[in-house]
Amino acid sequence: MGRVLTAFGRAVVSQLHPRMLALLVVPLLLAVVLWAVTAWLVWTPLTAWLQGWLFDGGLLDRVADRAADRGLEGLRDWIPALLALLLVVPVMFASAVVMVAVLAMPVVIRHLGAGQYRDVERRGSLSPLASLWNALAASLVFVVAYLLLLPLWLVPVLALVVPWLCWSWLAARVMRFDSLAEHAEPAERKAAIAGRRRDYFLLALLVTALNFVPPLFLVTPVLSALAFAHYSLALLREQRAARATGDGA
Repeated sequence: MGRVLTAFGRAVVSQLHPRMLALLVVPLLLAVVLWAVTAWLVWTPLTAWLQGWLFDGGLLDRVADRAADRGLEGLRDWIPALLALLLVVPVMFASAVVMVAVLAMPVVIRHLGAGQYRDVERRGSLSPLASLWNALAASLVFVVAYLLLLPLWLVPVLALVVPWLCWSWLAARVMRFDSLAEHAEPAERKAAIAGRRRDYFLLALLVTALNFVPPLFLVTPVLSALAFAHYSLALLREQRAARATGDGA
């Protein structure tokens, strides 16, 4: 846990660098554009389809009529809107993680690699296609799991815990790969991930918890990339130093 907290603390300090503060604008602007496009192209057709599917005859139609008789006329509107939101949010979050992985992480890695981790040799390659494929594959699993677990949202506490765990899994799955890709050889990367899955997930839990704290969720994308980059580069430095000492002995 000490390594995780150290990486998070270093990420907070790095986030205050002017270059990293400027980088915050990129995911924010892309998110605004993505939300606007979604609202324009998807929201109205989706809510209309859900309203027809749910209330075009059947039990819910009768429930809505009885609710309207008791002064709850908005039932036909807010239930489809709530379901549409639950369907759209996982896709939007996954899209944000993909954008950070492809656009922000390379900038973060090169910023840190030219600074306090300049001694960590680059032995891998940061391929945009490999990063994109990894992010898309993880996002697909995330969206399916998120939708399958929606019934658990009916339990009050789980309504917060389930999305937090899903978001954290996705962040860990995507960012651990990207934070190692440029500096670690493939075998070295696989070994680092296999040996530190728990720490990577704990780090993801820590940074994604900020999504529940407005307006801190605005810094989560870049701060997450910084936290994972700090953890991975420090890990590579330590592991290589240990191997060098062992070989020298």
